[in-house]
Amino acid sequence: MATDYQSIYILGGGMLLQERKLDVVSNNLANVNTPGFKKDFLSSLSYYVPNGVYAYSVIGDVRTILSQGSLVKTDNPLDFAIEGEGFFAVMNEEGNIIYTRKGIFRINEEGLLTTEEGYFVLDENLNPIAVQGEISVTSEGEIFIDGNPATRLGIFSLTNLQKMGEDFFTGTPIPAQNYKIFQGFYEASNVNAIKEVVKIIETLRAHEIFSKLIQMNDEVQGKVNNII
Repeated sequence: MATDYQSIYILGGGMLLQERKLDVVSNNLANVNTPGFKKDFLSSLSYYVPNGVYAYSVIGDVRTILSQGSLVKTDNPLDFAIEGEGFFAVMNEEGNIIYTRKGIFRINEEGLLTTEEGYFVLDENLNPIAVQGEISVTSEGEIFIDGNPATRLGIFSLTNLQKMGEDFFTGTPIPAQNYKIFQGFYEASNVNAIKEVVKIIETLRAHEIFSKLIQMNDEVQGKVNNII
């Protein structure tokens, strides 16, 4: 009697799904203290073969959960947090406009507002923001330098959102509407460490079960083949 490869494929697919889940959840947990980090979720589905007897686990895509992180007070006038929708627009070293929720900024030697990576923070017209004086920002994102109106932070919502690394995103931008800017704060990660640890335990247990079932299946098939 031939080995029942169908069951091995199904159980193997289940193991691969758990391994991929573990990668995603572990990355979430590793970034529990990363400002502005948005946790990821691995989608999956079951595929039923035409006879309706077998169901395969199919790995889906990784989706980013954009729920609000808590606001952490720093009293640093160059730290900004968005409460609500939207992302800060920044320009990277290649001149590409990308987006982030991590509002921990600096002033470079040229007097321009930048991210910690040195990317230019952009205003609503996608121009770099010059800061040559004391900066203050209203809840609507209006920037004042030494009490004089200067410009407005570029805050954009994104469609077709794609994650870049841990802190940055790409997508199709439209001006955000429902948000408030808090100066002297940054947004913390939206990862709940306890929940992610529970997910890791559940995933490891599921992986172990699939592994044991594969071993049992192999033993049963071996005995059946010997009898035949």
